[in-house]
Amino acid sequence: MSLSTLSMDAFTRKLASADPTPGGGSVSAAVGAFGAALVRMVALLTATSPKHADVAARCTALAATAQSLTDELLALIDADAASFDRVSDAYRLPKADDAQKAARSTSIQAALTGAIEPPLRVLEASSKTCGLALTLADIGNPNVLSDIGCATLCARSAAQGAALNVEINAASLKDRARAEALLNRMHAQLAQVNLLAEVISGKLGAKAED
Repeated sequence: MSLSTLSMDAFTRKLASADPTPGGGSVSAAVGAFGAALVRMVALLTATSPKHADVAARCTALAATAQSLTDELLALIDADAASFDRVSDAYRLPKADDAQKAARSTSIQAALTGAIEPPLRVLEASSKTCGLALTLADIGNPNVLSDIGCATLCARSAAQGAALNVEINAASLKDRARAEALLNRMHAQLAQVNLLAEVISGKLGAKAED
């Protein structure tokens, strides 16, 4: 069963259950997908507006990129849940003797490393979403600029949630050099998202005052 194909009602009910998946990581990916989808909507509404014929081709291409990001983020809803399940399975491995303890530890470390990848990808996709939103803040149909603001908030929230998951899993990695490299990658993406979000907010605020 794919989480991303559930109805909103079914997904929310599953989220509210005692099952640990889907959890915050999947929600971060879902919120990011909403943001990318909103970007696509604004791009298409701009591309099809006669008043914006001069940027129609650019916005059509931008919409295609936003669709790819939406698809990637939807897939990450399931990827994050699956990676959490692998971590849980690793922690449940037997540890009756030294050999089992060693095997269990190796499995846990591998699972934790794998669990960091989906949220890092959410961060990277969210950064790209904000980049598209920044372009639309300049050239987008002014009738739907508030949607660009909402898209940016979604992308920023997705990135912040994903960053939390990276931090939590990285804290349990024994290979501290690898952990630091992953954390540096996370911080770089999060800083980029926050910067872009602030610039977009400023642009939209200035246009609202015109």
